Amino acid sequence: MQRQLDNGKGIFLLWLNWLLGSGLVTMLILLSLWVRPLYMPFVAFGFQLVLFILIRHNRSRRLPVCYVYPFVISRALFWSGTVMLAINLCYSHWFVDRIFNPEEINPDIPFITVLIVMPLTAIISLWAHTHRKTLSFCRDCKMRHGTPAERGFLGILFTREGQYQIFVSTVMSSVIAICAWGYYGLTYVNSSLSSPDRFVFFWAPALVWVAAAIYFAMRYMGIWSYYHQDFEGSATRHGKSTQVRFFIIADNLICLRSPEVNADKMIPGKSYLDTPVSEFIPRRERISTNDAERIFSNLTDLDNADIRFFYSNISGNADCNIFHFFAFLNREEKADYSRRNPDDRWVTFRDLAQMINAKQLNPLMSAETLKLYTVAMAWKTYDHNGRRRYRIKHYRPTFHIEDVKSWDVNYNDPTWLYVADNNQDTPFYHLRRIWRKYINGVGNYIEELQPNDNI
Repeated sequence: MQRQLDNGKGIFLLWLNWLLGSGLVTMLILLSLWVRPLYMPFVAFGFQLVLFILIRHNRSRRLPVCYVYPFVISRALFWSGTVMLAINLCYSHWFVDRIFNPEEINPDIPFITVLIVMPLTAIISLWAHTHRKTLSFCRDCKMRHGTPAERGFLGILFTREGQYQIFVSTVMSSVIAICAWGYYGLTYVNSSLSSPDRFVFFWAPALVWVAAAIYFAMRYMGIWSYYHQDFEGSATRHGKSTQVRFFIIADNLICLRSPEVNADKMIPGKSYLDTPVSEFIPRRERISTNDAERIFSNLTDLDNADIRFFYSNISGNADCNIFHFFAFLNREEKADYSRRNPDDRWVTFRDLAQMINAKQLNPLMSAETLKLYTVAMAWKTYDHNGRRRYRIKHYRPTFHIEDVKSWDVNYNDPTWLYVADNNQDTPFYHLRRIWRKYINGVGNYIEELQPNDNI
């Protein structure tokens, strides 16, 4: 039952995130009816600070909600406050009076808030939507909690809905900005605010916000109803569980299984090449190497495979935690395995990379492959603080899959993902380290996770 409550809460909090982000923007516009323009920049900065605190708090949660939309809105509030502050400074006598005729300006209304906030929100939302794959906020989330596939139902939902909320924000704020600026250019008289002015500049955005809130409420109620359906492969069918997966390596090859081998068990939308050995078991908080050896032996009838811990995903997924292991086979074991499973394929790491680009791999298998390569290359190139091991700029060491067995690297240590993203070969390396640790809080939660094998 707790699993359903966790996922239900996650869906509900997505709606609250929309209300929070868009609500603060709408409140900023409405407050300008009563708050003097001189103080409006500080109201915007105050709202931005509220979002900043909530985002920092969300990072420390074991099952965090996707805060990418509030993150985007916090940036919009900051730049809106900055522009309003600049306009207020420009309206001082030393600037405006020298450029404009004092009779043509109204110092009591130096700006109309909606004309600043909505265009900036549209621009920043559009930028975040078009750069969704490289957005630093999302990269930081993946460092701690894994890819959407590794985070299960909520991870996939948060990734999709976070970007959808940003898309809706782009469209909604663009439409409001175009209508408000059109009215301003064609009809508005800069002497006082008439009743039509108040409706267009203040109450119309509020009505759009109410309509959007109702739309998202209906959307997430529909998602919640769909989640409860009992279909093959759904979280409801699996129940609260643990998945144990094995990344099988022999010589310089990796083992994969085509979905056609289990055609009678294929799940729609999940017909990808994947590891041939994985198992769902009742929920466990820890899986020892001995436990993994028994599971692998039961599934393959190989008793002497070299099983080693790879990494785990124990947070960010309300339904199922995942433990990943390496399974190293010698030549005799590989021949024995191939004889028992003639339809399985042995591919090189280069083949695996090409399959990822062609989207032929199961998302979990893709995540494992990228994790292996990213962590290994970061470990071989940099130290724990991101400084180069070799005095060669942008040096890239070689990578051979058969060497994985001899490497002494903790793949479960999130620091290596942080190092891969920010190291001595990255522009503004030291400044980025300070900013992400003390402003974004990334370094703090990375340190809290150091290191934990969970086996």
